Amino acid sequence: MWEELYRSTYRYFLSLGLAREDAEDLAQETLLATYLHLDGIQCGKLRAYVMVTAKAKYCDFLRRQRARPLLSGEEGLKTASSDRQAEELGVGETAAVVAALNPTERRIIFLKYQIGLSMKEIAALLGTSAESVKTRLWRARKKLRTRVEEDG
Repeated sequence: MWEELYRSTYRYFLSLGLAREDAEDLAQETLLATYLHLDGIQCGKLRAYVMVTAKAKYCDFLRRQRARPLLSGEEGLKTASSDRQAEELGVGETAAVVAALNPTERRIIFLKYQIGLSMKEIAALLGTSAESVKTRLWRARKKLRTRVEEDG
């Protein structure tokens, strides 16, 4: 179970554009924080708790990165790292189609199909209603379908 949660969390961080090393570190931090608060998590809510914790860890990471000045050439490394991650995940053409979506739509697609969260769990993560998530998911799938039909 913990290995599956780790893999899901790790893929989530990769999908947000983090380098592999940073994604590994944050996934470990997320699971450690979850484990330390395990007795306060309701039954059946572990996966949602992990994802909310992952989101908080990601926000903390971004805050720390903004405080650190960028070194020359570091931006180019980040782009190359993101391209290499896409190749490693084997997403190729699919990544290009999904990249056409806005960040919220990409996040919803990832949480629904990669992590396997329910509409309610996604809504809790995004701070919106389940109906809003359902509508955004429908629109994202429609965009994907249109894009695939145009390319194919």
